[in-house]
Amino acid sequence: MAIPRDDFNDGAKRTLAARVGNVCSNPDCRALTSGPQDDPAKALNVGVAAHITGAAPGGPRYNASLTADQRCHPDNGIWLCQNCAKIVDNDSQQYPEEVLRAWKTLAEHRARSTIGRTALPAQPESESQRKAHAILEWEGRIVSHSLMYPPKAAIRVGPKMSSSPAQALECTEHYVRISGTNVERSIPLEKIAICYDDANKRLELQERLA
Repeated sequence: MAIPRDDFNDGAKRTLAARVGNVCSNPDCRALTSGPQDDPAKALNVGVAAHITGAAPGGPRYNASLTADQRCHPDNGIWLCQNCAKIVDNDSQQYPEEVLRAWKTLAEHRARSTIGRTALPAQPESESQRKAHAILEWEGRIVSHSLMYPPKAAIRVGPKMSSSPAQALECTEHYVRISGTNVERSIPLEKIAICYDDANKRLELQERLA
């Protein structure tokens, strides 16, 4: 017997697509999801209104505490291209709820800031923007915060002074705010290098000391 699903209705799907300008919300994709078909009365669509938390028990990121209405509300949806929708559902450990909500926030902010404006040639992503996008995917989650020796000292004793878990609280293109052992602080992004902590399976923020 099939498990009932709390699917989005057509209105919710249109809302999710329109709120991001019919562009995939994955910041590394941003594929346009609609366009013309050969038939002048029709259009192509490769976009999907994907559930952030699963539409049915056993689904990716399913949250049993939500009501049926909450599961099919646009707040629980994200607009993605078909490829990205399949990827995030096939690997929900790599793409938890926090990551998808960060993508949705970025995509809606980008769409809002460009409404009614003349399109400009695509600009390459700056180093600070690249760092901010990487950290935003871990916002609210535990990362590794490592202190790195200055270059001269690193030659003698090695590059890493210490490493400890911290919660990524907030990130802009200028700084990241973290909370460690009873300490909350903001670090300029120019002092941070982004790596991946394979041992603990989480993002690593390497703070370079002067």
